Amino acid sequence: MEIWQADAYMENRQQLTRLHGMVKYPQWSNNGRYIAFVGRFPAEEEDKLMLLEVKTGQLTQLKTGARWHGQISWWYDDSAVIFSHGSNLFSINLSSGDINQLTVKGGIGAQMPAADRFYFSKGRNRGLWQLLPDGSEVQLLPGSVFSSRTAWTVAEQGIYFLQQKPDQLLVSYYDTANGQLKDVILLPPDLLHLLSIMSFDAENQRLLFELSMHPRADIHKLSHPLLH
Repeated sequence: MEIWQADAYMENRQQLTRLHGMVKYPQWSNNGRYIAFVGRFPAEEEDKLMLLEVKTGQLTQLKTGARWHGQISWWYDDSAVIFSHGSNLFSINLSSGDINQLTVKGGIGAQMPAADRFYFSKGRNRGLWQLLPDGSEVQLLPGSVFSSRTAWTVAEQGIYFLQQKPDQLLVSYYDTANGQLKDVILLPPDLLHLLSIMSFDAENQRLLFELSMHPRADIHKLSHPLLH
């Protein structure tokens, strides 16, 4: 498992790492200089929060003191990386290495597009939350609506997310400015799941989904001497 880079059409691919290990949750910094990710190297039992400088290929370990790390993201100004551990959210400052606990009542994934806009999820069926600058929390959407754990992404002035429906998944949009909800498209459940990772491509105005499962509709041909 390695980190690769491609153009907007998934062409001109370039391999950026040669870890020969495990890579999880790669996230571009806002300025495009770094990729933060969770990695585990061969013969090691604990994972590490790593920083890859794309231009030079230099790898740096961010020493969090944690044996494992969940979903990660970037501080709005790239000064820190946000990570989850023990069902709460933390940040590690890139300059000082200082670690700050951000939540105490749960948090497994966050996105911070601006200094006063910190959105996070507490887990499946636990809703969408906002962490205010004073450290208080406010629920924006209840768990009956925002059921996703990781399948959501901030996009301009709103948030796209997957919502569970009977035998279907619904892509919805929550406008953070006026609090309005809008249904976008229904998808068959065999294409995506609530653990999918979503991201928003602002330049091309499109949603991207990471799939960890092969489509169930594929047809394969098997051959074996005993079948002839």
